[in-house]
Amino acid sequence: MSGTESNGNMKYFQVRILHKQAMHLPGNIINDYFSNLEMLVGTGVVDSIPSCVVKVTHDGVDISNIKEKLKDSLIIDKILQNGDDFAYLKVRTPGPIQQITASEEEAWVVPPTYLSRENGLFMTIQGTPKGLKNVKDKLELLIPEKMEMRISKMIAGDWMAAPKLPERRNVVIRTAVEEGYYNTPRRCTQKDIAEKLGIKQGTVAEHLQYAESIIINSWAEQVSRS
Repeated sequence: MSGTESNGNMKYFQVRILHKQAMHLPGNIINDYFSNLEMLVGTGVVDSIPSCVVKVTHDGVDISNIKEKLKDSLIIDKILQNGDDFAYLKVRTPGPIQQITASEEEAWVVPPTYLSRENGLFMTIQGTPKGLKNVKDKLELLIPEKMEMRISKMIAGDWMAAPKLPERRNVVIRTAVEEGYYNTPRRCTQKDIAEKLGIKQGTVAEHLQYAESIIINSWAEQVSRS
């Protein structure tokens, strides 16, 4: 695990646990029925068990018929939406990994967190340095094999350290964001931005290219240090 204190900013801890490292845990059965399970939002704790909304993808299983088989690792409380190969579910997660986090007052699971057949469990845990250390220590007792771990500052903290742009370029890139230039699909063009600001399209292109280069390179440098 790596990382440094960041002026009291909340941090997040990310861990990847491969299937072969967790064969002794009940959660492995989930991928017998779902190719992918993605946590969308946490909804608290119910009867001492973490609760959340998840999206699952599958090969056409009847979710109502597998509830009993999954109850030790995934308690399905409600099917919110059901498609041919996906579903949105409200669930509780009674497995030992989730219980470790649920019992820690200074740490909690947040997205991106998912379980897949291909990559195993990827979990993001936000919390105080003390809370994250407690979770890390308990996970290492539960999973003796070396896990892939990373601890870093919150994304918001990294954004606060973003490079300062010249005023004109700052105006152009902020306008681009506000007008939807970076949306998918895009809601405006460079020509639209130019007309709004009363400048040439070529000038907009130049400002955006410069600003994007500075921001991306700064982000990459911060990530490499975190």
